[in-house]
Amino acid sequence: MGQLQDQLRDLLPAPLLAREEEGPNRRERDFPLRLTFECFLWPMLKLRTACREVVRQVQALRTLHGLPPISEGDSASIQARLRLPKERLEQALAATAQTADRRVGPRARLQGRPVKVVDGSSTQLADTPANQQRYPQPRSQKPGCGFPVMKFLVLFSRGGGAVLNVILGRLHQHDLRLLRGLWDQLKKGDILLGDRA
Repeated sequence: MGQLQDQLRDLLPAPLLAREEEGPNRRERDFPLRLTFECFLWPMLKLRTACREVVRQVQALRTLHGLPPISEGDSASIQARLRLPKERLEQALAATAQTADRRVGPRARLQGRPVKVVDGSSTQLADTPANQQRYPQPRSQKPGCGFPVMKFLVLFSRGGGAVLNVILGRLHQHDLRLLRGLWDQLKKGDILLGDRA
């Protein structure tokens, strides 16, 4: 987790994940916004990582920095993750893409023009009533015997390799229809690369 913190320090501007609540009555949390973001990201990079392992990593970092210990339970970590503001996550995604493009510089362009890549995929979701209503299961599955499927379309920067944006849709929505939701990510002079779907 310490290595992840070092890497993110260069990728994300400090104010982006600063404390939301400022002032004399602000509450000191065991999991402030930046640490919560790192705890959210770390298990994605280190597969099969339980929430308790994330808490153990935080405990080790606190010990290393001479801070008082925190509870061994994972409840505070999970509650903090639920409080992550969606708009800050979107801003973090954009900031990492800008940093990646800046690092590769103009050599990643095609005749001076940025190349953006679009591709779609799908994933199964938890079988909840809300997911079934919003993302119905495929028609080939018998009712009540399958999982809802969400389609998503991702826009990448070919130069830096970073994700620029993601749009969600239903399984039977065509990629081109979803792409219309990403028009504002395209600028004059961009080259868009995609497959026939």
